[in-house]
Amino acid sequence: MLSLTFQDPIPAQAGSDFGGSTEIHPVGVIALGLLSALAVVLPRRWSALPVILLLCFIPAGQRVVIATVDFTFIRLLMVVIWFRLFVRNELRRIVWNHLDRVMVLWAATSVVTGVLLGWTLSILINRLGAAVDALMVYFFFRMLIRNHRDLMSLATQFLISSFGVVVFFVIENRTQRNLFSMFGGVPAFTDIRDGRLRCQGAFAHPILAGCFWACVIPLYALRGFLQQKWLLSAAGAIVAVAIIALCASSTPVMAFLFGVMAAGAWWIRGALRWLRWLTVAWLGVLHFLIMKQPVWHLLARVDVVGGSTGWHRFHLVDKFFTYFHEWWQVGTLSTGHWGPGLHDVTNQYVLEGVSGGIWRLALFLLILFLAFAGISRSLRLAAGNQTYRLCTWALGTALFMHCMNFIAVSYFEQIVVEWHMLLAAIGSLTLVPGADSARQLASLQR
Repeated sequence: MLSLTFQDPIPAQAGSDFGGSTEIHPVGVIALGLLSALAVVLPRRWSALPVILLLCFIPAGQRVVIATVDFTFIRLLMVVIWFRLFVRNELRRIVWNHLDRVMVLWAATSVVTGVLLGWTLSILINRLGAAVDALMVYFFFRMLIRNHRDLMSLATQFLISSFGVVVFFVIENRTQRNLFSMFGGVPAFTDIRDGRLRCQGAFAHPILAGCFWACVIPLYALRGFLQQKWLLSAAGAIVAVAIIALCASSTPVMAFLFGVMAAGAWWIRGALRWLRWLTVAWLGVLHFLIMKQPVWHLLARVDVVGGSTGWHRFHLVDKFFTYFHEWWQVGTLSTGHWGPGLHDVTNQYVLEGVSGGIWRLALFLLILFLAFAGISRSLRLAAGNQTYRLCTWALGTALFMHCMNFIAVSYFEQIVVEWHMLLAAIGSLTLVPGADSARQLASLQR
C-alpha cells in the first residue's frame, strides 16, 4: 500500500520509483526495531503510535527485498501489530457493514483487474501486496477504534508527532536540505517552484505531506471540543497549518479551506441537503449553459500559492473521458499517449479507473457513498447526543477534505494509511448501511 512490489504499469507518481531493491539505513533498522517493540508493549489505545511515528519520520523508501518481493517498513510493522492482536487476544468481533464488504471487494478487484491488464507475475505480486496492505491497515484500525475516546487518543498521537515533524520542516526550509534523504526515497535538496521552497520531510511528496496534516485538523478540533483541552489542540492545529504553509502547494491549502468550510456548515446542517442539490444544479448550469469549456475546466483556474498545475489536472480529466473506450474494461497500461505530461496521474478518481477499469472506479465511489451515508444516518439519529454528533461531523469533514484532495492528487505512501484509518473510523463510529443499527450502536459501548 505504501509502496509497490514492482513498478505498476500505470503512470508512476513522483517519489514512488525506489521499489525493487533493498534500501535500508542503520538508523532506520534501529527505529523499526524500537517501534516494533513499542507496538507489542504499548496499551491497546496507544498501539497505533508506532505506525504514526514511522509514517512521520521514516521515508517509505526503506525496505527489504526478498525474492523480488518488497517488505516495506510499514508492511513489516503491520505484521508485528497483527501478531500482537493475536497473541494478546485483542481481536474483537466487529459488526460487519457494507463498507467493510466493499473494501474487501475493492481490494480483490484491484488484484483481478491488474492480472487481466498485464498477465504477469510481477503485476500479480504488486497488486496482491497492495491489497493485503490496505486490508491490514483498514481492519487494524477498524478493531482499534471502538468509541470516540479511541478516536481522541489517535488525535493526540498525531498531535504529539506533529511537533517533531514541524521542527524538521523548519530546518529543511532554512537549509534547503532534507535531512531524511539519508534514508533514500526523498530528494536531498528541497524542490523550489516559483521561488518557494516545497518542503516534504519524510513524506513522499510536498503535496501529500500538506494534505496529510490538513486532514487531521478536524480531529484536533474535535479533541478540543470534547476534552476542553484547547491549548494543546490549538497548538497542534497551528503546527499543522505551518506544515501546510511550508509545503507551498495549492492542494493542501485548498484542503484546509474546504475543511474550514465543512466545519462551518455545522451551523447550517439542517439545510445541507438543499445546499448539495443547489451545488449540483449550479454545476449543471455552468456546464451546459454558461461555460464554453466543460465544467471540469474550473480545475485549470485553481492557483492559490502560484505555480500550480491546474491546467494539467483539467487536461487529465478531459482525456479520461475522451479515452473511456480504452480503460473502462480493466484499465490501461499507460496514459502517456493521452497528451504531454499525462503519464502523471494526479487525480485519484482517474487513477482508480486506469488501474482497474470501471469496476474498480465504481467500487471506490461506492466506498465514498457508503462512508457519507453512514455519517448522514448518524447525524439524523434522534437518540444521538452532542458528543456523537460532533464526532460524526468531524469524520465527515475529514472525509470531505480527502474527496476534494482526490480531484487534484492521487494518493500513495504515507497518506494512504491515514485514508484507510479514516474509513475504518467511519465504519466503527457511524451507522454505515448493511448492519443492524442497534448492533452498531451497542458496539460503541464495548
